[in-house]
Amino acid sequence: MPRELVPENNIPDQRPSEANDEDSDQPQHEGTDGPEESSMSAEDENIMFNRLARRRAPRSKRDDLHPYTQTLVMSEVDSCNIIEEATFPPQERASKEKIVYRIRVCPELTLGIYTSHTGSEIATAETSSPVYSGAPERKQVLLGHIIATKTTNSVVTDDDMAIPSPDSPPDASPGHKELGRTVCIHSLAVLPKFQGQGLGKTLIKAFVARLQVQDVAERVALIAHEHLVPYYT
Repeated sequence: MPRELVPENNIPDQRPSEANDEDSDQPQHEGTDGPEESSMSAEDENIMFNRLARRRAPRSKRDDLHPYTQTLVMSEVDSCNIIEEATFPPQERASKEKIVYRIRVCPELTLGIYTSHTGSEIATAETSSPVYSGAPERKQVLLGHIIATKTTNSVVTDDDMAIPSPDSPPDASPGHKELGRTVCIHSLAVLPKFQGQGLGKTLIKAFVARLQVQDVAERVALIAHEHLVPYYT
């Protein structure tokens, strides 16, 4: 099973705090010679349960997703294409041809963020694969992705954004450069319905951490609108 990246919410100490005689919900016992054991009434138990429930950290939409990350595979091209079309305007999104090329040539420079889901309301559910054969209704549903290549340049150029054509010369073809030390992020995208939940930040942190462990590059570069620069820095 994939390991969940998101730690569980810290649950506060659930032991009831000490209370003074005036504020205590415990029934008082007078006129006894010594300590008397007593069971808590059903009403008192309900009061205590409700107080403890209110002290728990509130659940978020992200908690219900249990998101996890892993490398993209070719069978997920259609899901990636759906995410690109839902996230970017036509002039900025990657074509399906470019998605295929980048996942095929350098899958190690891709990363997806997923949830295990049984419904069909997520845009990529129909193009997702079952988690395992024993439960075909439960699918590994792609919510967002990072797709990248490498370049020998220090910044992203037009050639880095392109892909080779059949007549491209082998020694000067555009696209991925295996010997490059700069990773070009072409797409960081999360389905609009799931934006604002930190999934994009989880993706970029996991992606950069993996690059550092593998030591495959010296820097990461991308092209972004000016108002989005603080997000990446």
